Amino acid sequence: MTSKNTFKCLILFSFYFVAPFALSAQNANETPEKVSLATDFADRKAILKTIENFYIGDHTGSIKHKKLSMHEKGAYRYVNKDGEYRESTFQLDSDNADPNYKEELLSIEIYEKVALARLRLHQFRMEKPEYKLMILHKAGDAWKITSISWGFGITY
Repeated sequence: MTSKNTFKCLILFSFYFVAPFALSAQNANETPEKVSLATDFADRKAILKTIENFYIGDHTGSIKHKKLSMHEKGAYRYVNKDGEYRESTFQLDSDNADPNYKEELLSIEIYEKVALARLRLHQFRMEKPEYKLMILHKAGDAWKITSISWGFGITY
């Protein structure tokens, strides 16, 4: 075989065998980003629905909405005004309601199967707002609140 024919064979080999890998790699590079954006949007939407269900349950006492939003082994965690740490497991069968505040979602950060939601609560009987941090975990296809911490004021 002449060197010219060898060169043609190499070019044909490259075109038929290497080009498909290059094209599939290009598609593979695009796909995860699109999938990631779609997943992030779907997760964000599900997290917003979970938070909405929590506040419906908290404002109205709806047990149905509490169970939709909160993990049965989750807990409230906070430091009271005397500086003492307190923790109590979510009471999903309680129909207690607290209509004395309006919530404002400040941000949501998603890290695969765990998320942090930051909220400000405007208490109707207080001048200062309260801040709430919710930790959510994705178990199966559902996002559930597993921990809620709160306090007053922002420390800089």
